[in-house]
Amino acid sequence: MKEINNPLTANIDRSNGNIEVSIAKKYSGTEEAMYKSFMSVCAMQDKALVDTTKMDDKDTMKACGMQYDKMRAMLNETPKALGGLTEKQKKLPPALQKAILKKMKEDGKITEEEAEAAYSKLLSKDDQPKEEVGPEGELKKVDNPKEPKSSEKHDA
Repeated sequence: MKEINNPLTANIDRSNGNIEVSIAKKYSGTEEAMYKSFMSVCAMQDKALVDTTKMDDKDTMKACGMQYDKMRAMLNETPKALGGLTEKQKKLPPALQKAILKKMKEDGKITEEEAEAAYSKLLSKDDQPKEEVGPEGELKKVDNPKEPKSSEKHDA
């Protein structure tokens, strides 16, 4: 798939007999990263955010763009409890949750420590550091170990 770009918006002002056209990026710098992350997750996973199963690339990008506009308020929502995500944001795919946390950190809404704590909560159970626990009192020292039995194969 091609690179995802921040869409442009055009404003036309026809006041005072003059026509003034201004073209600007639709999303700010910090929101642009979240938009790109949303669009890539939406385009790559057909049923993650909106069903794009039978759509070509152009229709997929349109559908994902419209879905982003619908979900934009929720994605940019700041939780009441500092250092985390809202309940709705916690239901999103992990890539989007990371993008939301990154934006919140860049906007100064959460500290570095709060971001790290939230990132660690996003790790799957397999990725989280595990505490090594050894068997206690189960190991015995064997002075004269026995030779392991081996089965010999006979040619027929």
